[in-house]
Amino acid sequence: MGRFTTKQQLRDEIVRERAKLDDLLARIPPEDELLEVTDGMSVKDFLAHRAEWGRMLTAWYLEARAGGTPAVPSERWGWNHLPELNAEIRRRYADRPLEDVERDFREVHDSLLALFDGMSEDELFERRHLSFTGSSDLAAYVNSATAAHYRSARTHIARWWRERSVPVGQG
Repeated sequence: MGRFTTKQQLRDEIVRERAKLDDLLARIPPEDELLEVTDGMSVKDFLAHRAEWGRMLTAWYLEARAGGTPAVPSERWGWNHLPELNAEIRRRYADRPLEDVERDFREVHDSLLALFDGMSEDELFERRHLSFTGSSDLAAYVNSATAAHYRSARTHIARWWRERSVPVGQG
């Protein structure tokens, strides 16, 4: 059984993790959002990555609901090539302005949450209910693209921000 047993538990976790990430982001000046956080990725890169995974989940879900079998995670890459897929996502959004990435991040979250609100408990928690979930359930995919992804971004960004914010000679 997965971590969540009800739709409301998962929704509460999504909203809670997003609020924590938003609170952290509100403390970071826009010019700092373009600096490297880790592994060559900036805050902007983290946001673009999360927005794209939200878009991918939305596309998988809608295609499966229409009776199709989506290519997951993508037409080009399988699960064993996530580093390559993530690098492709990073390249795709590298030149996109910060303001556009932040807007996308908000809009994708809002759209995904609205889509989530229309999902049934059976869709979310019945294994193999949709063609792309394999032996997992949709709730695990939703959690990965939302709450868990927000938490991982917050962890990396918060560590970087704490280290950056320590006055010289006091760290």
